Amino acid sequence: MFAGCGQDNNLGEFIKTTSPIKVPQKLIESGRFSYGYMKVPEFHNKPNGKALELAIAIFKSKADSATHEPLVLTTGGPGLSNMDSFIPELSGDLGNLFLNNRDIVVIELRGLKYSKPNLSSPEIEELQLYLVDKNLSVEETIALYLDTLKVVYDRFTKQGVNLSAFNDYEIANDIVYVMSRLGYEKFSTFGSSFGTLVAQHLLLNHSPHLVSAVLNAPVDMNRGINDMHVNSINMLDTIFEKCRNNQEYSAALPDLKNRFIALLERLNERPDTLAIKYPVDGKTYNVVLNGNKLAVWIFAEMYWNTQIPLTLHKILAGDYSEIRERPGLIFPLREFSYGLALSIFLTEFPPISDEDIPLDSDYSVFVKGCGTLIFTPYFLKKAEKVWTVDKVSNVNKTLETDVPILMLRGAMDHVSDPGYTRELSKRLENAYLYTFPGVAHSPIDAGVCGIIMMKEFIDNPSKAPDSSCLNQFQSKFIMPG
Repeated sequence: MFAGCGQDNNLGEFIKTTSPIKVPQKLIESGRFSYGYMKVPEFHNKPNGKALELAIAIFKSKADSATHEPLVLTTGGPGLSNMDSFIPELSGDLGNLFLNNRDIVVIELRGLKYSKPNLSSPEIEELQLYLVDKNLSVEETIALYLDTLKVVYDRFTKQGVNLSAFNDYEIANDIVYVMSRLGYEKFSTFGSSFGTLVAQHLLLNHSPHLVSAVLNAPVDMNRGINDMHVNSINMLDTIFEKCRNNQEYSAALPDLKNRFIALLERLNERPDTLAIKYPVDGKTYNVVLNGNKLAVWIFAEMYWNTQIPLTLHKILAGDYSEIRERPGLIFPLREFSYGLALSIFLTEFPPISDEDIPLDSDYSVFVKGCGTLIFTPYFLKKAEKVWTVDKVSNVNKTLETDVPILMLRGAMDHVSDPGYTRELSKRLENAYLYTFPGVAHSPIDAGVCGIIMMKEFIDNPSKAPDSSCLNQFQSKFIMPG
């Protein structure tokens, strides 16, 4: 059985311990940093049932007494560690900015790396490394994944893990439970990408506890990843149309869409082999680059790379330098909590339909190639037969709240649906939406503009932040040469 299961007298008690992540000695000596664990109910409507153990980091305000309510931070994935994402940043410049007038609490969500049970899956990482030098079809690759997922699912089940308990509904309950027991009845929250789903569940079910919410790269809480294929090919179409309709771009990057699709098809028939160093173990691998792997690489690049036309131009000319420099998801995503991701995707969102997997589009080879990614609709439609979990609800969740909300999205975001954020901002009386030109998925990671806007907003959520820094952003493609 995993550590932390079962009911005991320590439920809801913050027990301090040493942080597994290095923080400056000065911060520890100041008494302004605490790290520890708290046990929470596996299901909050069953407080006398099993318990899970969450890791918690508390950064106290630099002021003698905080003048603003605390801030709770949640990063993306779902599956990335909040601790790894935020503790190093808050120990430095980000902490200097945000800790001047408030406490910050980082909660390692149930299933993540430092909480118990940890739903990371080394079996999947081993498979991903095995696949690096293989040239397999999409269906052959997915078959290997499903076999591996069955092993992982059976392992968790034998350990007594109820995978149906890992969803955003219970995660939001965890956050309110933890904050209350730490003495914080009200707080602000920040969520990025997947973390915006957590924030929306807090707004939906716990709005009296919230002072404000910041949603960076908002995701539709009713659709989740169901629109991922559709949104990504819509963004590719937008990019290619911009190239086609601009005289300078079209001369330098002719017929980019058709050449890109033809390249994926050619590489699936005749792959290229690249020697690429894996940063984790320092070894060089002979990566068999077929069209499916290139599709995955491009999809991952689109999270931050706003110069996809130039990147494709290089690859089409046989220049694979960017792939060698940034292999991304060609290699395993280390210590990622795939178990949490799968459970969230398969407990919360509507069944995946044929419309969610547009194989009749011009981009069918791209869609199928991306189908080897665990968090795409193409894959999940098959995975639900192996990763069996109970649905939370298939009923649409309508968010109605007067809590002030700041939404930041990139104009080139290929994951979130711009229609959802527009509709949400119009429907909610205290919501502010800002779209960053020439930015991909995460405005907060695109420089200080989004960070300063967020700081100004959570300090005074009664009014819109100064957005003049948006003038520095522009959508312009870099030309070859």
